[in-house]
Amino acid sequence: MDKTHKKNTGSHRAVAAISIIFLLISCIAISGCISIPGIPGFGQSGTSAQAENNGKLSVYFLDVGQGDSSLIIFGDKTILIDAGEIDMGDRVVNDLRELGVTRIDLLVATHPHSDHIGGMQKVLDNFAIGQVLDSGIPHTSVIYERFLEKIDKKNIPYKLAVQGDTIDLDPALRIVVLSPPARRYGDDLNTNSIMLRISYGTINFLFTGDAGSEAETALSKSGYALDAQILKVGHHGSMYSSSPAFIERVHPETAIISLGRDNPYGHPHKQAVDILTQAGAAIYRTDRDGTILVRSDGISYAVKTGITLGGLFPTLTQKPQVTGTNAVIVPTIPTLPAVTINISIPQPSIAIPQIGNAKAVVISAIQFNGPGDDRQNVNGEWVQLTNRGNDTVLLAGWTLSDNSRVPLYTFPAMLLVPGETITIFSGKGTLNNTALFMGKTEPVWGNSGDIAILKDGSGKIIDQRSE
Repeated sequence: MDKTHKKNTGSHRAVAAISIIFLLISCIAISGCISIPGIPGFGQSGTSAQAENNGKLSVYFLDVGQGDSSLIIFGDKTILIDAGEIDMGDRVVNDLRELGVTRIDLLVATHPHSDHIGGMQKVLDNFAIGQVLDSGIPHTSVIYERFLEKIDKKNIPYKLAVQGDTIDLDPALRIVVLSPPARRYGDDLNTNSIMLRISYGTINFLFTGDAGSEAETALSKSGYALDAQILKVGHHGSMYSSSPAFIERVHPETAIISLGRDNPYGHPHKQAVDILTQAGAAIYRTDRDGTILVRSDGISYAVKTGITLGGLFPTLTQKPQVTGTNAVIVPTIPTLPAVTINISIPQPSIAIPQIGNAKAVVISAIQFNGPGDDRQNVNGEWVQLTNRGNDTVLLAGWTLSDNSRVPLYTFPAMLLVPGETITIFSGKGTLNNTALFMGKTEPVWGNSGDIAILKDGSGKIIDQRSE
């Protein structure tokens, strides 16, 4: 791929913050007038750790077209939430088998619409089921009647979801029913969808079914914890879900929309996408990204798209080996609109002393071959750095190079605190505490055989990683 020279871009606010840090550091270098530990980190802290991990929790958002189906695997426990339309039943069964699933401990039917329970017949026929959780809203469809008949025939324990209930599958996994309340919201099937918050360590998932604004408003006014790093977006990205107040309460870092390509409903609706984007959520879609995997170790999480399921899990007791056409480690904002003004970030003009343990900074993840056409998705290329040490590290004057050894990017004066991850995107965007941008208009990394080389301000190689 042809490569171009950089022009860094960013907001006035980001540049101002960097300039202040640079002046403080210059003062240190010249007269030692300020102690570096007193300088605050760049941007706000408190975001979740986002990095590759071999965590115990794997959540698959299955590609079932215009429908919903999510599989949660935690050790030897499994939860299936919905199973897509009738014609997706065999696909769901095959996906589960390829993941090594032989039993479903909890089968959740968020509500009786066919695009959520149509595939349940195949699931019930092919797997042992520990318990069924249902919204319990009467529905006269043949699909729902057969669903209930099968549960009764196989003598599967059946439970109605009620707000505030908890489900005990594993002591390390907390599952709370957020909706529907004991006194249902009338008889609307979507509004009374089962909503679950599943937590492992500090990482939270929120599953919303097709719940709309009425349920969201009621929950937003409740005292229930709604915050979640990963949100399964309600109602396939419909304008009748993802209300601003609800999304503000959830404050998702990652939003996943399950929908079919060229669906007749126009999902996802622009209103919902805009609200999620304004909230800073990274949006993934099964119509574009295929089956999506989120893996967590309880303190960090990673997202992979385009998952190929065959042979991933020989057995549930073995560590899963993830494969996929595109591996995406979640940045808070993987693709941002380009800023309208190009601003050169001031680089240190004097020798800056190395602050912190530079060896603790590693290239934790890379993506040289972005999804789709690289030329149309320059921010699909990125390099991720993580500080795995105990000291705050000053990155001023550090560089990223490719296999030509020519610097592609020079870091501004910023601090990387312990445990923090920063993603350097090739394209344009607004700088923040988790994202930097090279400002390129063309791809810079080769799709195969390239290497990312990280050097400190003195030119010493700190880490390198190839793809």
